[in-house]
Amino acid sequence: MQQQIQSEDNISLSENVLNVEKPIIRIDSKFASDSVSDLTQDLKNEKTVEDAFMEKRNLLLSLINGTKTLLTNMRANRNNWPVQYPIKDHNEKETKDRSVDTDSIKKGLEDNIVNFDDDNLEVLRLNLKVENYADSMATAWDNAIIAHLDSKILESTRHLEKLYMRISDTSSKVLITGDLNAGKSTFVNAVLRKSVVPQDQQPCTAGFCEVIDAKNNDGIEEVHAIDDPETYNREDPSTFTRFQLDHLKEVITENAHQYSLFKIYCNDDRTEEESLLNNGVVDISLIDSPGLNIDSLKTTALFAQQEEIDVIVFMVNAENHFTLSGKQFLQNAGKEKGYIFIVINRFDQIEEPERCKRDILSQIEKISPKTYEDSDNLVHFVSAKKTLLEHKKGNHGTKEFDNLEQCLRTFILEKRSKSKLNPAKVYLENVLKDIKYISEYNKQLEMDKIRAIQEKIDGEMPNYYNLKSVKEEVSDDIDKIIDSTSSKVQAYTKDYLSRFVKDLERYSLEVEYNGFIYAWSYANELRNHLYQLAAKRARYCAKYGQKSAAECIEHVKNMIKDVEIDESITAVLDQANVDSIMGDEEFLAPKLNGEVGSNKNIIKAISLEFSDFFDLQDQLEIVKDYLPSFAMLASGIYGYHKLAGQLISVGNRIGIENIAKAAFVALGIAGLGSLTFALSNMKYTIEHKVTQKVRNHLRTIEYVDNNVDRISKNTRRSLRVVLWDFHNQFSKTFESTIKKREEYEHEQRMAEDAKEFFASLSKRSEELKKMVSTIDLENAPKSKSH
Repeated sequence: MQQQIQSEDNISLSENVLNVEKPIIRIDSKFASDSVSDLTQDLKNEKTVEDAFMEKRNLLLSLINGTKTLLTNMRANRNNWPVQYPIKDHNEKETKDRSVDTDSIKKGLEDNIVNFDDDNLEVLRLNLKVENYADSMATAWDNAIIAHLDSKILESTRHLEKLYMRISDTSSKVLITGDLNAGKSTFVNAVLRKSVVPQDQQPCTAGFCEVIDAKNNDGIEEVHAIDDPETYNREDPSTFTRFQLDHLKEVITENAHQYSLFKIYCNDDRTEEESLLNNGVVDISLIDSPGLNIDSLKTTALFAQQEEIDVIVFMVNAENHFTLSGKQFLQNAGKEKGYIFIVINRFDQIEEPERCKRDILSQIEKISPKTYEDSDNLVHFVSAKKTLLEHKKGNHGTKEFDNLEQCLRTFILEKRSKSKLNPAKVYLENVLKDIKYISEYNKQLEMDKIRAIQEKIDGEMPNYYNLKSVKEEVSDDIDKIIDSTSSKVQAYTKDYLSRFVKDLERYSLEVEYNGFIYAWSYANELRNHLYQLAAKRARYCAKYGQKSAAECIEHVKNMIKDVEIDESITAVLDQANVDSIMGDEEFLAPKLNGEVGSNKNIIKAISLEFSDFFDLQDQLEIVKDYLPSFAMLASGIYGYHKLAGQLISVGNRIGIENIAKAAFVALGIAGLGSLTFALSNMKYTIEHKVTQKVRNHLRTIEYVDNNVDRISKNTRRSLRVVLWDFHNQFSKTFESTIKKREEYEHEQRMAEDAKEFFASLSKRSEELKKMVSTIDLENAPKSKSH
């Protein structure tokens, strides 16, 4: 989306001045291109002084607006892209040549070897005193510099507004300044051909006195003493105090500290060809200023007046040459105005005038090179007092002063483009050069930032992908990993314990049998041994669960070994954490009476009984083997009456006593055989009975299922506690990494936008600067009227 931007002084620019695209402000290079090219082409044609002046002025006004918009945009984006100030590292050695032109900057940026510093700045230079600061103070220092530069940019913007107003104004202001007692007031009076401003051997001018043609005050000669020049309105008496012109000296002497400006309206009865004030072309005012050293406040006010001044006439005492304050003033004023009128006063008192000229011109060459280049027209050696005395006698002034007046008149009237527009042109060239320089510096900073961020992103890319892989393979599949390990433990435990219960008999061989005398002890030991084996097997399965959980955690640790994460996260994946939460062993298998203690929930071992030592079914089988006849006899008694009768009959023949003896012997033999068999088979009987009894007990209490369930659950619970703790901490780390990466990418995008913004500023400032350079203020058409 694009929108039109206007300058802060509500002066609408042409539709092509500037296009803005959010969030980056893009300065369109077509700004005023049509009007600029038209004006430039028209200026090549022959024109009058006034026509050429107006066209050049209008072009400068457009360029002022364009430059002002650049500065405004620099400030408008200060929250997103604060403009950094190019400070040379104070630990860096001074370079011999500090001048860096545009081409060298561009080439240096491509080679990344340009060292920026503020020595190349003119208007936006801050004159900072760089100190060593601790890291804790560095940010505050940087922010202070950014704020200071922002204030400087705002100051330059306001200065452009004043320049706009000045060159829009048809009048011209000439400032007469210089050191104390340089004859400034005398010079003003000599130009006016009469004594208007007070003059004395002692410095008389304690305030600014602006001499204006009385026709601008309805022809009335008087003095307006003004407290606030910005609110002054000739039509509003409340903005000034009126005094008589005849009492000017007393007014100035007594009220210098109360008023900052005295506007002196006086008549100049000379013709338009002779008068500077009443020239018929431009309204001109002469401003007589205090001496540079009168006090610091006045000196500061004098510097502030420069931006509203078209022409500066600097007075120098021929006997003293240039003072330190005079040199400083000329150097600063020369940067803005370019050309300065320099009047060496009291030259008639110099004994070696030629030597004095050479010395002064040599100093001017160093102080104001442009003034020196046109010294024939801009540097004059005169005696203002001698000229004024001649005027009072009704005579012509001195030849030197007449030449000065003619040059000043030509400079102001016929070379009006040079006198009035040149300060604006010089200032535009300087500020646009500064904007480009600062923009290139900031663009380089953003390019460095982009590279630095990309290096960070590239450096963290492997770890990012490792984290992402761990997230996808581990963190996102925690439940699957837990289920897989738990199922494996469950299957193993069920198979292992089931086979143990099924094959209990094979473990009876591990208990020693010492004969039937110790049968009871053997049965107890066998039972206890089987229960202990059950507990041991269950404990082994629990250890297997722990081992499987530990292996699972170790597997996860191996997967993240190449990932850079906090040690506190990897510390969670510790086998000790698994051991501590696997649970107790109280319910692994039934406990013997001595091991039960006070816990009523523990399952007790089964008790042994007498029947566990003998197998009745086996004894019956023995009786059948040893007493077949007796069995048949017994069967016959109950089942066959005929057999019974026959047996009785036989018994009668043999005898009942004999039959009883035979039966006793048979029963004895059978009992003895049965006892012998029982004793010899007791080990097997005990093994069979106790083993079966323990097996049935283990099945009754669901030994296998309960342990499978308990161990698998403990394995699942231990893994869930450890791995979910890891998952939660890892997820925070991964989210933090993602957020950090997003922040890097956001910073990189912001840096890209800032780079484009400063690149557009640099490009646009260069284009405007080229347009400014095309304005020729040196050559002007001859005036038709003069």
